[in-house]
Amino acid sequence: MAGPWIRIFSPEPNRRKPFVPVPSLMRMPPRDADPLTYFKLLFPDILAKEIIRHTNTYAKGQFYDENLRPRSRTREWKRIGMTDFHSFLAIMFNMSIIKKPSMEEYWNTTMISQRSNWFKHTMGRNRFQNILKFLHINDCRHVAERNHPGYDPSVRFRPLLHFVNRQFMRFKVPNRELCVDESLVPTKGHSVLRQYIPSKVARYGVKFWVLCESSTGYVLQMQVYRGREFDPVPPGQLQGTNVVVELLQGSSLLHKGYHVFCDSFFTSLNLGHRLLQLNTYLTGTLRKNRPMPHLVKDANQPGNTVYLRRGDFLCLSHFGADEKKPVRLTLLSTILPAQELGSGKPRVIASYNTNMGAVDMNDGILHSYGKQRKCQKVWKKILVHLLFRILMNSYILYKENTALRVKSRLQYIQAVIEALAGTKKPDNPRRRAVKKVSLITLPQKKEKDCCVCSSRMRHGRGIRRRSRTICSLCERGLHRQCIGRHLNCIEQ
Repeated sequence: MAGPWIRIFSPEPNRRKPFVPVPSLMRMPPRDADPLTYFKLLFPDILAKEIIRHTNTYAKGQFYDENLRPRSRTREWKRIGMTDFHSFLAIMFNMSIIKKPSMEEYWNTTMISQRSNWFKHTMGRNRFQNILKFLHINDCRHVAERNHPGYDPSVRFRPLLHFVNRQFMRFKVPNRELCVDESLVPTKGHSVLRQYIPSKVARYGVKFWVLCESSTGYVLQMQVYRGREFDPVPPGQLQGTNVVVELLQGSSLLHKGYHVFCDSFFTSLNLGHRLLQLNTYLTGTLRKNRPMPHLVKDANQPGNTVYLRRGDFLCLSHFGADEKKPVRLTLLSTILPAQELGSGKPRVIASYNTNMGAVDMNDGILHSYGKQRKCQKVWKKILVHLLFRILMNSYILYKENTALRVKSRLQYIQAVIEALAGTKKPDNPRRRAVKKVSLITLPQKKEKDCCVCSSRMRHGRGIRRRSRTICSLCERGLHRQCIGRHLNCIEQ
C-alpha cells in the first residue's frame, strides 16, 4: 500500500480506466406517454394500495378513543379508495405551487378575492385533513417504545424509503460520474432524528445521505442518519467511508468502474483505498486535519499548483491568484491525471466543480416545487418529502425518454396534478338563445301600468305611468323607452 509521494508536473498522460455499464433507461413506457405514466413508474398502484390499507386500518382504531369531542372531524371519517388518495396527492402537490399562509385558506370561500375553487371541487377540507391525519405506510401498533432496546426512530417511514430506493434503481443505469452529499429535510419538530447543520439554510432538520447522478441530479439512493446513538461508527473506521460504501453497495454500483465525487466530509485516503479495492474511483476535497503529504499541506504560494502522486492517488494543492481573496484548495483523486486547462485551472478542480453540485441542485428544486407545510410529526413530514422526491425523479425519466415536446418542470407537475385529480378542461358551453323583447300595442286604446317606471305606493307617494304597449314575453305593460331596463322578464 505505502510508497513515497513523488512530486510530478503537468501535463500528465490520460489514465484510462475501464467502465463496464452502458448508461441507459430501462422498462420505459412508450415515448409519447403522458406525465402521469412516468409518475406511476416510481409510484405504482401497489404502493398506493398499501398506503390506503394501512391508513384505513389506523383510522379505524381511532374511533375507539373516548376523548373524541362530539363535533370532532374524526367522526366524519370514511374509508378512502384509490380515487380519494389520488385527489389527496394532487392537492399536496398543488399546495407546493400555490402557496398560502395556512392550510384552511385553500378552502376559503368567504372572500371572493381569496377563493381557490379547484381545491374545494377536488376534495373537502375536512376530508383532506382527515387523510393527512391518519396517513400511514405500515402497521405501527407493535412498534417498540422509546426506551426499548429494539427502538428505531425511523420505523414509520423506513418501508417507504426502502421501496423508493429499489424503484429509483429499477429504471435507470446512471452515467459514470456520481456524487455523494448530505441533504436536510427542514423541521423543528421534537425527534431524535433532528440534526443541526449550520451550513444549511434551514439549519435544523433530518439529515439524509444522498447518492445522485451528477449530470441530471437523478437520486439513486437515500439513507437517513439517525444519530450516533442508532448509527454508531465502528471503531477504527471513518463515518464518511462507511456512508459512501453503503450507498454504492445498496445501489449495486460497486465493481463497475464508477467515479464518485465527494466533499471534504467524506474524502480521505482511507476512502480512496477502500473504493479502489472495489474497482470504484474517487475525487474530492480534503480537510486540513486529514492525512496528506507535507509538501501539499504546506503549499501557500498564490498562483501555484503542487501535484504529488503515489500509485493511483493524485493529491494536489491549488492556491488561486486571480480572486480578491485567494483560497487554497486541496483535492484527492484516484482516476484523474495532473493536467491544466487553458485558463490555468487544474483539470481535477474543473471536474469537481462540474460534477459535485447535483444534490444541492436537487434540494434547490425541491425548495421551489416541493416545499411542504409545517407538520408537528417529523416522520410524516419525511414521508411527504419522499413523495416529492418521487415526483422530481419521474420528471427526469420523462425528460430523457419522451419524444414529444419536453414540458418544463412546472408544466410537468401541473400535468400530473390534473391527471391525479381527474380534472378535465370544461367544454365551451353554448350560449343560450336570448329571445328578443318586442312590443305589442293593446287594442281599443287599453292601457297597463309600465312594469319598469310605474309605481303604486300608498299615501299617494308613487307615480303611476300607463303604457299602451306590452312586452311580448311577459305581457306586462312596457314603454318603448323602458325596454333597455326590462331585465327580469320571465315568460309566462
